[in-house]
Amino acid sequence: MDTIGEDGLLRHPVPVSAALRLFFLATGLFVIVIATYELYRGVWPFNFASPFFLFLIFGAWSVGGPIAWAGLTGPSTLWTIGRGRIVIERKQPFRKLQSDVFAQGDGSRLVVAEHESMDGDPTWSVVLAAPDGRRFETRRLQTRVAAERLLARIEAAFTTPEPSPQPPD
Repeated sequence: MDTIGEDGLLRHPVPVSAALRLFFLATGLFVIVIATYELYRGVWPFNFASPFFLFLIFGAWSVGGPIAWAGLTGPSTLWTIGRGRIVIERKQPFRKLQSDVFAQGDGSRLVVAEHESMDGDPTWSVVLAAPDGRRFETRRLQTRVAAERLLARIEAAFTTPEPSPQPPD
């Protein structure tokens, strides 16, 4: 989970595991391949029902394609919070590391956000709203109290004052 290193920085990883990537990729490709294989006979040779079957194949591609794409490109994120700055690094396969730095007074806001669920209780996360409109989200938590605790921990690490210099003896 969260760790505070010897350097005093709070690190909050939001990983996407290789197993999850593989699951999304396999699921997306399964939807595309099975629908195309099972329905191509309705398209070729061309007949009056071909547009209907072609529409179904394109529908499967429109569902399976984004699922497979998410498996290929979903970013793993690492929040590094220190005095007066938050660095958010996003690692994606096939792309170089992307990094965003937010400082105190730049207009970014940290808030607790609720995420509704269709089949269970809502989940909660801490969201950093950047001045340019982008949103960065921490790991999802089961309760609002846990999300507020994480927010307090992030704000404490973010607003810790610089240590005052010790006078020479």
